[in-house]
Amino acid sequence: MNIKLVHLLKNGERAPVLSWFLTPEEQKLLRSKTENILFSENYPGEERRRAIIHPPGFEIEPDFKIIILEITSPAPLRHADILGAALATGITREVLGDIITGDKSCLIAAAEIGKYLIDNLTRIGKYNVQIRQIERLEAAPTERLEAAPTDNYRSASIIVPGLRLDAVLSKSLALSRGRSQELIRAGAVKVNGEVKLSQHYLCKEADLLSVRRFGRILIGEITGKTKKNNLILNIKKTI
Repeated sequence: MNIKLVHLLKNGERAPVLSWFLTPEEQKLLRSKTENILFSENYPGEERRRAIIHPPGFEIEPDFKIIILEITSPAPLRHADILGAALATGITREVLGDIITGDKSCLIAAAEIGKYLIDNLTRIGKYNVQIRQIERLEAAPTERLEAAPTDNYRSASIIVPGLRLDAVLSKSLALSRGRSQELIRAGAVKVNGEVKLSQHYLCKEADLLSVRRFGRILIGEITGKTKKNNLILNIKKTI
């Protein structure tokens, strides 16, 4: 368990403490360590959440200090472009929640940096954008990503020699095998919210791969084999 989670648990024994946004893996670890924890939920199936850890028997009215920012752009935006532009303002990933793309793009963020993002996130990719705070998501995903990806994703079939992480990345992102291995070694690849540094990791159905600057890949089922015994693998990836 990383030091950030250790501090959260220790501080939460004395008084309620609010985390930044946590990955699914971090949420799972905290759940395994304490029952005295509450998670934010802006829509069903939300991936990154803030948590409040509190002493046993402590009654609280949770305030997760979260805002929803709607992004107005001349054209649809990609998940990776929104994330890259937000990080380029000087903030860190942990103050950002989920990014939702489609007809309207939205960014879930910590309220502490809301005004900063509204003032400084003025351009994404090649487009000038406008950011405004809204009260709720009008068209939120209704099921978990593992079960039913939303408009953020498009389906594809790839042919891979096996399920090794570097092979799947290479074919999914149209990168060389060497470039995929570089991304893994650099810590730019997460599987289900956890950084994977081994190119030998074997992907399995429902794994969610997050690749810095490239977006996400959801691993589907193997639908067959080619004459050369390669695998035909269904995937979904962010647009």
